[in-house]
Amino acid sequence: MPEDKSALEKLEDMLKMLWKKSGQASVIAARHTEFVVEPKVFLGNKLNPEILKALIMHYLANTSKQDSGAGNNIETTPDKMIIKSPKGKPLVIVRDKKIIKQFLAQSA
Repeated sequence: MPEDKSALEKLEDMLKMLWKKSGQASVIAARHTEFVVEPKVFLGNKLNPEILKALIMHYLANTSKQDSGAGNNIETTPDKMIIKSPKGKPLVIVRDKKIIKQFLAQSA
């Protein structure tokens, strides 16, 4: 009988699946098998920065244009992007210029 997974283990599994689907996973091919290198999801008490980046990219790709703009969930300047909670509290500050440029181009 399979044991029940904790909520944290389920979250880790889902983040690893996102990692694989985003194209970030590394595959090592051997003679009769292949291995997928999975990242460590949490580093200490923080989310792995590469997984966080994939999560942000996924969120931005699936967010609607109504979410962006002043007073809504996403504020952007050329130097940073702030993703806010529905109550307006900053959740994530993105300073990666490539992500910001890609989002601005997508929403234009």
